[in-house]
Amino acid sequence: MLKIDKDSHVTSQLERLYVQESIAILRRHHITAVSVKATTTRHGRHYRIEIDPPVDAHTANKLQYLLGDDPKRVNFNRARINSRLAHWNILFEAVGRRMTTLYPRKGTKAPT
Repeated sequence: MLKIDKDSHVTSQLERLYVQESIAILRRHHITAVSVKATTTRHGRHYRIEIDPPVDAHTANKLQYLLGDDPKRVNFNRARINSRLAHWNILFEAVGRRMTTLYPRKGTKAPT
């Protein structure tokens, strides 16, 4: 699971483009985006991208960076990974916050 912190508010059209481009970036790395979910935060959006196949921590952190994850978060994650923390990939969420599925669309299947 990839977790991306984007500290900006954008239009739904730009968000759809972000999801499409994220899927394309992952494909170039031979990874399939199974689903993309998002939640609104005070500063922007958090994205959770389920991928196949799973990847190691350093690769996940690299992919998160390529998908626009907050650079400070990428650095903190690298330090957590190098310290061998099991739960290195943390996004802080408000209790009870709901995720919205952006991909695949309701009634569709993710590509295999």
